[in-house]
Amino acid sequence: MTWKAGIYARLSVDHHNQKNDSIDTQIQIAKEYISRSDQIELVECYTDLGKSGTNFQREGFERMMADVRSDKINCIIVKDFSRFGRNYIETGNYIEKIFPFFHVRFISVTDGYDSHRTEGSNDFFSVNLKNIVNELYARDCAEKVKAIKKAKLEQGSYVGGIPSYGYQAQWIGGRKILFPEKDTGDVVRKIYNLFDQGYTCREIISYLYDHRIHRPKEYRSTGHVYCEEGEMLRQWSDITIETILTNHVYIGALVQIRIGEKVYRSRGRQDIEPNEVIMMEHTHEALIDEDLFYRVSSKMGEKKEQAYQKRKQFQEHGEDRYKDLLFCGECGHKLKRVCTSNPKTYRVSVRTYSYGCPYARRIDGLKCDNHFLAQNALNMIVRETLQKEFDLSGIRVKTFVEFNRKQAEQKKKSSRKREKEIQLRIQELDMDMSSQYIQYRTGRIDKEMFLDRKSEKEVIKGNLAEELSRQQAEEKRIDREAEDVNRWIRLIWRGRKEAELDSEIMHSLVHKIVIFKDRHVEITFNFSRETFEKYKEAYRR
Repeated sequence: MTWKAGIYARLSVDHHNQKNDSIDTQIQIAKEYISRSDQIELVECYTDLGKSGTNFQREGFERMMADVRSDKINCIIVKDFSRFGRNYIETGNYIEKIFPFFHVRFISVTDGYDSHRTEGSNDFFSVNLKNIVNELYARDCAEKVKAIKKAKLEQGSYVGGIPSYGYQAQWIGGRKILFPEKDTGDVVRKIYNLFDQGYTCREIISYLYDHRIHRPKEYRSTGHVYCEEGEMLRQWSDITIETILTNHVYIGALVQIRIGEKVYRSRGRQDIEPNEVIMMEHTHEALIDEDLFYRVSSKMGEKKEQAYQKRKQFQEHGEDRYKDLLFCGECGHKLKRVCTSNPKTYRVSVRTYSYGCPYARRIDGLKCDNHFLAQNALNMIVRETLQKEFDLSGIRVKTFVEFNRKQAEQKKKSSRKREKEIQLRIQELDMDMSSQYIQYRTGRIDKEMFLDRKSEKEVIKGNLAEELSRQQAEEKRIDREAEDVNRWIRLIWRGRKEAELDSEIMHSLVHKIVIFKDRHVEITFNFSRETFEKYKEAYRR
């Protein structure tokens, strides 16, 4: 039997300078192992660079497992167990349960482990011991990093990366301390004073541009506070102004999230509560008086809440049928929907929508000359273009409807494939949970370890069940969308005015709409006459 092998190599962030564990070295060791066997052939190499071994949510690893499920490979080779993973429970689960279930041979070269070998060095106790050591090492590193950061912060040391605009960092007596910069510090003070005087963020941006003051990004790259000859001047963004106006660093305080950064076995970012934030006051010289800072922060909070309520009000009225479809023909950026409310009487106001390029509001060299286009005018253009396209294609309604249903079946096929993968993974988890229970009942593991493993598997299983439910709902949505589109096609073919466009129909029929400043519109459809010609031939047969 010839084994189709995939080599897996991983390098974590904290080991990127260790030459002996480099990606190339790991792959070379595995290839040398394959060269000594006449029963193994290399199919593909899978790599993850800068990825932790404490979880298995890695692009290269997931791609490899997809190839396992599709029978592209049936043998996995790694340099050692730590390159495969540092999570003892998950690593053991793959080696003892999942790989045997898929009839996959697993080889760890330097550990002398080969799951296909029935005797010799395949000591499961030794394997599990190594996996436990790998996990403890990863846990110890994570705890040490957190402890060091906390200790430095409590000593008043700056633990961040690039200092906030207006400050520079220097090492003094083993501590990293922030010191104000004169020119950028003056800019920060000016921003606070302008906002306190009633300037809006847009007006502050205009002021900074008129005085040729570089954004923080250009300041860091050029070293110049003011734009000099030959340099490109860019306008500041709203988010940069808002960040400066709410950053506690400007009153001499350092803020660190207690548990918000990556933590051991954490899946993604965590929501942060006020009691999870560490604030050390008076760690460096302040740029802004505290009374001014809190007065400005309060005003900024009120403006943000008003803007949020306004966006929320507009979002509650009608879907954006052209979302992610419209692009500017002049600069290529995605167009943005703008809502205006014009009062007709003291009780009634009329809400209208239009689309325009967000770069039309810029004041720097990136300003776009495109104009706004009303949604009603856009609806008419799209409807007429679709009607013309259908007429020119010479395709019967029945052919188009059948083609659309065929396309829906292809989409559902992909969705069903993912459903089967999820169901198989759930079955694997059920088998593993049963195995863990047997180990607990026979005394191989204690109750605490059993409950810990059971809890972890139940979380994974719950997430998979939710995804499965979404996939099943997606199939129903595909069917509903296909029928809605077909109904609309029949109506517009007859020239009926009640053929209203909605989001699902637009995204089914249209790929992209480009709008130019002379109101010229180019539409790219999800279908073409060539596609229909091929389909008509197949349909006749």
